[in-house]
Amino acid sequence: MDDHVIEEIKKTCDKLLTDKKLLPLEQLNQGYNIFKEKFSPERLKSLDGELLIDTIFNIGNKDGLSYWLEFKNDDEFKTNSNSYGSISGGSSYKFIMFKRSSDGKWVTGNPQNPTILSVDEAVELGRKIRDALVAGANLIDKLSDDASIEDYIKLQEQLSNTLVYNMQNLGWVHKYYHILYPNKIDAFHSTRWQVHALICCNIKPVQDDKLYTMSGQLMQIIKKTGLPTSYVMNSMCVLFGPPVNYFRIGTGDNDNSYWEDMKSNSYVGIGWTKLGNLTSYDESKSIKEDIVQELKKLYRYDNNVASRKAGEIIRFYRNIEIGDVVVAALGEKVLGIGKVVGNYEYVKDRPYSHCRNVEWVKIFKEPVHLPKASTGKLTACFQYRDIDNIFEIRRLMSEEIDEITIKPILKPFTGTVAEIEGVLARKKQVILYGPPGTGKTYYAEKACCELAARSLFHKPYDSLSQDEKALILGDSTTNGYVRMCCFHPSYGYEDFIEGIKPRVANNRTVFELKDGIFKRICKDAKENSDKNFYLIIDEINRGDISRIFGELITLIEVGKRGKEVILPLSNESFKVPDNVYIIGTMNTADRSIALLDVALRRRFGFIELMPDYSLFDGVAFEGLPLAEWLKELNSRICENLGKDARNLQIGHSYFLEKEKPITDNDKFKRIIKEDIIPLIEEYCYGDYELTSKILGESIVDVKKQTIRYELFDTPDISDLVTALLSPCPDIRIGVETTNDDVADEDNDSEDNQNNSEES
Repeated sequence: MDDHVIEEIKKTCDKLLTDKKLLPLEQLNQGYNIFKEKFSPERLKSLDGELLIDTIFNIGNKDGLSYWLEFKNDDEFKTNSNSYGSISGGSSYKFIMFKRSSDGKWVTGNPQNPTILSVDEAVELGRKIRDALVAGANLIDKLSDDASIEDYIKLQEQLSNTLVYNMQNLGWVHKYYHILYPNKIDAFHSTRWQVHALICCNIKPVQDDKLYTMSGQLMQIIKKTGLPTSYVMNSMCVLFGPPVNYFRIGTGDNDNSYWEDMKSNSYVGIGWTKLGNLTSYDESKSIKEDIVQELKKLYRYDNNVASRKAGEIIRFYRNIEIGDVVVAALGEKVLGIGKVVGNYEYVKDRPYSHCRNVEWVKIFKEPVHLPKASTGKLTACFQYRDIDNIFEIRRLMSEEIDEITIKPILKPFTGTVAEIEGVLARKKQVILYGPPGTGKTYYAEKACCELAARSLFHKPYDSLSQDEKALILGDSTTNGYVRMCCFHPSYGYEDFIEGIKPRVANNRTVFELKDGIFKRICKDAKENSDKNFYLIIDEINRGDISRIFGELITLIEVGKRGKEVILPLSNESFKVPDNVYIIGTMNTADRSIALLDVALRRRFGFIELMPDYSLFDGVAFEGLPLAEWLKELNSRICENLGKDARNLQIGHSYFLEKEKPITDNDKFKRIIKEDIIPLIEEYCYGDYELTSKILGESIVDVKKQTIRYELFDTPDISDLVTALLSPCPDIRIGVETTNDDVADEDNDSEDNQNNSEES
């Protein structure tokens, strides 16, 4: 491992501490101490009978060991993964024994073969496990603080001989030992996470299936950082991401290799096109058997070959996930390495039609080989588990070697746009809600434009030509695939669906039936069923939902799409097509989500948008750090404005211009004066005492009941910054002194000295 990794871990830790995503050291250590007092080996040794098993194994006992290790998460002790490592997942059988909540019986064994224990049997089993747990703790206690890897290998062997019931491989036991000995045992409680962390640090695990051997390797890294074990663990999680799997994907053979197509179109695939789309097998409880039968019928395989190939097909379809690493191989030769960026697709016109999109990390000009090159070479999809091959794959991904540059593909959405995409896929409509200035309309428009661009042109929206963008957004003569309306108190059914509207013709007023925006988009979507249409409803909570949607509130529901009704005015048959998507925005400062029409709430998905302070990292105005100041301002709003204050916070978009943070002093002053202060005055209803508590006494003159606007009248913003910082002076950051400032100070000193001499 090089020093670069150590420095990156330290930098990541500093960032997490700044963002308050780690427990303060005092609170972290307090948790260690409280846990040790309650569950020390000595304390466990003193227990017996039902008290023993209830204290260690009763997951329903909120003052018991198993509960504290997995669920306890309050001011007294935060057991979650951000503190002492997670052991979540799995069933209560992982504790070897547990008390079943349904009938109060003690159970051991496994879910397939449970064994009911009498109380006496449970106590006897509990003693054995407790004695082993205490004995293991004593072995770790004797381990020196500067123990070598060899010492940890020996510890692993001792624990394997001492611990019963496979305890040396159990995450909860490892977590128990970590909390007792945080300077000796790491906070990754699974070998998968340990292996991932070591490999990302360019360290090959000595024993990749041994928790305590790898603890020794990880503790050497931790000691080099000089940071607490928990801090290093969390920093690694952020820096390296979650563990991934590694798969070998065959590209054909020397006579029929499809590598060039995979490389050019950024995908990996497997054959057996005749099977059709694999999603059609999902509803079957025996998917493998169904595929086996199809392979025997379509490809004339015998049962053994069909079973083996079905396993490879299902592995490609179900086991590979976004983020996993794939190795494109031809026999023993590695041609490219990539990261999976898309879910399974069936592309009928490709020879290898079962596909996953890939972002190629390395494309080799000359094929390379893995240490165990023959592993999996006769399979279409094979998961690498051998540590030598995985370690070499990681090395090849990170090293600068002779490679070919390949054009990038469309990457999957991330963040808010990804959330919107997910909800739309599930429910067809979503509402973005939150305080003012949190980017609700921005994200609604961005998501719709991006989704439409990819659907129509298979390109990001920013890469479209002006004509292509006009096709999506429409122009003065035609409607686009993305349309927008805004609800308000007088907006009605006739505007949204259909209504009688006046028109002047031949100097006479005539009335005619006109389609509303929603009816028009549904008609267009019906005529273009292979295209997606998006309707943005801004300020959806400001309209009378029941009156505007009328009978169509039912038809927008996913299960009711395509169902026809007769419209009362036109007597036309009408339905909401599957390819119409609705995105609403809602300012919770105006109206709580709880007050929305119940029928609407049931049919929409909801995504909350809150202030995003990370956008302002490094942005400061004369020592005022924008992110920290805005966070403190919102904290005071929440403290002083009652139960709905969370919905009244100030959003980040007030301080953005063209999606980037403002940096100009004058713009910052105007935003504070023209946007932020009036908004807070509105929240406080003219109560200047309350306004002062939020903005600070240096901004608000409570006695005169006015804002100190003179702070905004000078080009220099230092007085304004001082006033804004007065409620939270501790967040001020240092301001570098320029050479000119130093020169001025020197001149001032010289002038003062001369004046003194003259006097």
